Formats: sequence, structure tokens, C-alpha cells
Amino acid sequence: MTETPPQTAEPPAQPSWGSAGVGLLRTRLTRASSSLRALGTLFALGLIWLFFALESQYFFTTSNIWNILLQAANIGIIAAGLTVVMIAAEIDLSIGSLEALAGSVAAVIIIQHHQPFWLGVTGALGAAVLAGAISGLITWKLKVVSFISTLAMLGIAQGIAFLLTNGHAIAGFGNPYDQIGTWTIDGFPGAAIIAAGVFVVLHLMLTRTTFGLQIYAVGGNPEAAAYAGIRPGRVKLIALMISGLTGGIGGLILSSRLDAGNGLFGAGDLLAAVAAVVIGGTSLFGGVGSVVGTAIGVVMISSINNGLILMNVPDFWQQIVVGVIIIAAMAVDQLAKAARLAVR
Repeated sequence: MTETPPQTAEPPAQPSWGSAGVGLLRTRLTRASSSLRALGTLFALGLIWLFFALESQYFFTTSNIWNILLQAANIGIIAAGLTVVMIAAEIDLSIGSLEALAGSVAAVIIIQHHQPFWLGVTGALGAAVLAGAISGLITWKLKVVSFISTLAMLGIAQGIAFLLTNGHAIAGFGNPYDQIGTWTIDGFPGAAIIAAGVFVVLHLMLTRTTFGLQIYAVGGNPEAAAYAGIRPGRVKLIALMISGLTGGIGGLILSSRLDAGNGLFGAGDLLAAVAAVVIGGTSLFGGVGSVVGTAIGVVMISSINNGLILMNVPDFWQQIVVGVIIIAAMAVDQLAKAARLAVR
């Protein structure tokens, strides 16, 4: 009889770095990086406040802090929408011109045509959302990168705003429109409360909804998102529409504070909004970011501008400082991206 050789037990499988382990490490690294960026931004904001408080006795007064928040409100609202777009790995260069478009549409409806307040607000927001939808459709259906589609929309929206206003400011909204950006609660600016509401809504959308997860998935890896049943083009379309909506809200607040609509209003807000988003930790490559970080970045930019004014520094130096901050934030973003790629 032939003996069957004894079966040797296979050694237990040793733990190894599979795709699940790499994915877990990458997720933890991304979260840790975002948390560190937020803490670092808060620390930098504290140092900035300390510096300006030592340089000017007026910086830490209640009225000046309220003024900083008021200045941050308008930029913050459009930066919040831009954050959603950039997490989806796109960009919206038209946000400043959408402010101008919204204010101009409201001015034409309310002031020139003497229509009700609610109709002017609805028309302004509708025009901004429609502009965002057009940019999104061009990006989705025509496969044109958002940098180009929104750059084109920047010129189109501002041109329409100038056509509507005949190249001049249309002034004299009156109540209740002029209260949108000027109402206060015991001196605290109502515009800052509106901005906080926008941040809360978008934060909950990004962190508590399926669509929020889809935005991060599309921004992180659109091919993998598509295999998972997500439609990247549709997600980016909605993201640009959200950015259009926030641009419209910002335009309502800005035109209300200035009591007029014009094609120039909001044209200079793009740089500050991009700076706030990048400083807040949102990656230029998509998939990483939060509106909480953007809120901190907005307050930082507004604090720097306010402090430089109190120190009698010329306006053009403010733009130089913001530009340098953007470069520094981009360098940090590149380092963070390299760290994430190291575990792939």
C-alpha cells in the first residue's frame, strides 16, 4: 500500500499592505493633514492679530472687529461656493463678475422698472445660478476645462452687467433691499450672520450628505468615482451652480451696502476668495478641503487688509501681501500632495 505523504499545514497568512491598508493610511493622512492645516491657519491668524494689536491700538476694538467680520462676509460667501468647486477639482474664475451681474440685475428690476423687492432678489439669484449652470454644462458636455469656461463666463457676465447698467451705477434701492447688507444686531453685522449661515449649510452638505461624499470622490479620483456609479460631470455641474448661487448672494450683499448696481462691483474679489480657499487648506488638485478652513482663511485675509489700512499702508501693498500668501499656501499644498502620493 502506498502511503499518502502527510499534509503540511500552510503557515497563516501574514498581514500585508493591501489596497485596504493603503487606503486607510491615505485617508488618515489626509485627515491629519487637513487638521494640521486648520490648526496652523488658526495659529497664524493669532500671530497676525497679535502683531496688528501691538501696532495699532484700534485693531482690537469691538467696532473694528465687527468691521473685519463685515468685510469678510462678502468674500466669505463667494469663497464658500468656490471651496465646493475646488474640492471637485475644478475652478470658478467668474465669481466676482457674478456678484456684479446679480447686483446689476437687481438694480434694473427694482430701481429702473420699479418692481417688487422679492422679484429683484429672485432675478438676481436666478441670473447667477444660470451663469454657473452654463459654465457647468460647457465643462461637462463640451469637455472644456472649467478654467476656460468660467474665464469666458467672467467676461460674459461682466459684459452683461455693463450692458444692463449702461456702464454706469444705478443707485437708489431703498428699503427693504438696502437692509440686506446693512442690518445689525446690537452692532454685529447681519451680513456676517448670513455668511455664517452659508458656511453652515455648505459644511453640512459636504460632511453629512451623499452628494458631499460624491464631490470629494470626484475631486479625488473621477475615474474611480465613475466606476462607482457617480456621474462626475453632473457633480461638477451642480458644484458650479452652487458657486453661482453664492456669487449671487454675495452680489446682493455688496450692491445693498453700496446702494447701487454696476458691472465693476465685485470685480476685485476673485483674488481674495482664491487666497482664502487655498489658505484654508483646500487642495488645488481636488478631493481635499473644507469650508471651515476657508472661513478661517477669509478672516485672515480681512484681518491683514484691515490691519494694513490702520497702519496707513498703501492699497497696492495689500495685493502684494495676498499674492505672497497664495504662493506660500500653494507650496504647502504641494508638500501635502507629495506626502499623500508617498503612500500610493
